[in-house]
Amino acid sequence: MPMHYPPLADGTYRYGDEPRPLPSPEPGPDPVSPNSPPPTAPGLPGDAPPPAAPAGSSRPRGTVAAVAVVGGLALVVVAVVGMALFGPGADRSGPADTIRGPFPGSGPAQAPIPGPGEFTVDGTFTVVSTPADPVSGDRAGCDMPDSLSDIGEGTPLTLVEDHTGREIDARLAYDGGDLSSCMFTFQFPDVTPDGTLYLIELPGRGQLVYTEDELRAGVDISLGR
Repeated sequence: MPMHYPPLADGTYRYGDEPRPLPSPEPGPDPVSPNSPPPTAPGLPGDAPPPAAPAGSSRPRGTVAAVAVVGGLALVVVAVVGMALFGPGADRSGPADTIRGPFPGSGPAQAPIPGPGEFTVDGTFTVVSTPADPVSGDRAGCDMPDSLSDIGEGTPLTLVEDHTGREIDARLAYDGGDLSSCMFTFQFPDVTPDGTLYLIELPGRGQLVYTEDELRAGVDISLGR
């Protein structure tokens, strides 16, 4: 029977390898050489593992390339998962975490925002000297008789809006005087527009009636003239 030496994986022949028969030209299983072990069914339990490749042999190039591709894909997946879990912007909070930040009422108090069209009224209140009630003042303060003791620094004034019923309070602030008069200033903030009449009241001394245009132009009140 003709024999041949099978080549190694790199296509070369090596001396000393066991000869194998050439494929039989006849159909059917090839004959087995006398020195070959009996064949066994592949994959059956208890089969001995296949013999190790001879020293110096190399893996087929297709297998090495497939292993390299699978390994590269595995590294990419690990990198993507790591960035998602530990990268910048990753959410490391647990279910019990809550949003932290400024809470209502924790910041500095803010000034109220005026409503649409609201306006401020600036005014002066002047006390003029009379023979019955002499008045004099300077930069430091004002001298008044007992009959005018209810007028002075901090005296309250009230503006009443006829169309809304709102009352807005203000207080007199001393602004100087001379030998025959003392002057105070006041201010009503956030006055509601579109009213027909507005009343300014000095407690115990009556009320004065104004229109919206008069209030916007500024109010000058005199006592004693």
